[in-house]
Amino acid sequence: MHNIVNRYVTTGRRGGARLGLILTKWVLALVIATEEQCTRARASGDRGSESVEKAVLVAIGLAVAIGLGFAIRAAVQTYQGQIK
Repeated sequence: MHNIVNRYVTTGRRGGARLGLILTKWVLALVIATEEQCTRARASGDRGSESVEKAVLVAIGLAVAIGLGFAIRAAVQTYQGQIK
C-alpha cells in the first residue's frame, strides 16, 4: 500500500513540475511575441516604445521568477526525504 501511495505522490510531483515548465514555456512564448511586436512598433517610428520595453523586461523577469519557483519547488519535493 505504501508503494502505491508513494507512486501516486511521485507522479503528482512530476506532473506539477511539468505543469510549471509548460506554464513557463507559455509565458516565455508570450514574452517573445510581445518583444517582436515591440520591435515592429519601434521600426514603424512609434515613440511609446520605452514603456513597452519596460513591460517586456518585467514580463521576462516574471517568467524567470515563476520558472525558478517551480524548479526549486520540484527539487525540494524530490529531495525532501534526503533533507530531513
